[in-house]
Amino acid sequence: MQMKGFLRLGLPSLFLVWAAWGCQQPARGETRREHPNVLFIAIDDLRPELGCYGALHIHSPHLDALAAGGLRFDRQYAQVPTCGASRFSMLTGRQPSKPMHYGNNAFRTLGNESGEGPLPMPNAFRQAGYTTVCLGKISHSHDGLDAKGHQQLPGAWDRTPTQPGVWKDNRYLLHGYAKGGRRTRDHRPIVEALDVADEDYPDGMLAKQAIRELERLSTKAQPFFLAVGFFKPHLPFAAPKRYWDLYDRDKIPLSPHPDKPRHLPEVNGWVQSGEVTRNYTGAGYEDKHWSEAERRRLRHGYFACVSYVDAQVGKVLDTLDRLGHRDDTIVVVWGDHGWHLGDQALFGKHTTFEAALRSTLILCVPGEKHAGASTRALVESLDIYPTLAELCGVEFPKGLPGRSFVPLFEDPTRAHRKLARSWWRRGKRFAVSDRSDTERTVTWTQGLGGPVLDVEHYAFPQKEDR
Repeated sequence: MQMKGFLRLGLPSLFLVWAAWGCQQPARGETRREHPNVLFIAIDDLRPELGCYGALHIHSPHLDALAAGGLRFDRQYAQVPTCGASRFSMLTGRQPSKPMHYGNNAFRTLGNESGEGPLPMPNAFRQAGYTTVCLGKISHSHDGLDAKGHQQLPGAWDRTPTQPGVWKDNRYLLHGYAKGGRRTRDHRPIVEALDVADEDYPDGMLAKQAIRELERLSTKAQPFFLAVGFFKPHLPFAAPKRYWDLYDRDKIPLSPHPDKPRHLPEVNGWVQSGEVTRNYTGAGYEDKHWSEAERRRLRHGYFACVSYVDAQVGKVLDTLDRLGHRDDTIVVVWGDHGWHLGDQALFGKHTTFEAALRSTLILCVPGEKHAGASTRALVESLDIYPTLAELCGVEFPKGLPGRSFVPLFEDPTRAHRKLARSWWRRGKRFAVSDRSDTERTVTWTQGLGGPVLDVEHYAFPQKEDR
């Protein structure tokens, strides 16, 4: 079925179409060509600093082109500012409700049996007749398995093909250096820029694998849900030299918000990210201070990695076009959370500030009525699951807190949420952060749901999000 007119249907007609798709779920293996495919691309640590977001100093032509044909979300907020917990919430549709849900081990709470609690998103698509394939970092692991070899999302994937290549083990891909190099106790530079091919770093290899999977899936009758998780711009800032050469370091703009906020309550525990200062060497953080030269170097590395992963996304999207599937495939690009690049005098994530919680979200839906538009509606990562389920006629579990933002495709100017809520913890201190249209309130408690320790309040100018 050609999908070019998909979103030009009126809302009543859309409802009838969705109802027809959703009431009778296809049996496993049954062909249902009316369901659009889904290409879900997760990009680690991708803050909304791209050309399509107005950052003209960034070279991101492929993501910019995707946004020009889709809908860009200017205020999308992660549930938790760390990889595993954010991905757990997005994939399962659940808010953090246990201490473990705040960290990278959140998926362990699902157990190793399918059918526990509401179905996670890929499980629901698989039960609806989709072929589901996971490549790279989608859950917190790099192949869908935890350290003991157990599925992090039991029953979710038809295939989780692994191809560590010269890195020999999927665990080394996230912190990989060129040509099989990996982070060890004695080898952990924070930047690397070797003059090598894209495939000599992990994301280039992953793009090749995604192309092969698309070619394989395109021959099947079933719709597919292909999830591709790229690693960059996660640390280390390691990418082929030609992507570094896209930037003149002396002309790289520094953060417009470089100072530590004044009057922070003690409970906030403002600290530099250990991911930056302890896990890597050569970070240049001396006497609790980042020099201007070091801030420029780290920003240069982040931007180079963004351009590198943008090129890999472009290869995958070009393949989707070559195979003739752009007109029947929903493409999602999602950053699992933001990242401080000198904002508030910090580098890293793991804060309740805007820079750590706001991330990239672009959806390109066949028949896009407002191609190239953006929306300032407040949305949460939790909302992605019900949205894709509605667009694809897949049953969404009742009682989950996510809200479909399908109406924004009809009218990007409308509101969606009054508040976008996020969570964080520092030891035994837990935070709930509520972002409204113009304000952010962060409430700290002693323990999960315990007595209130302090409240932070921030006001934002109407036209400024950071």
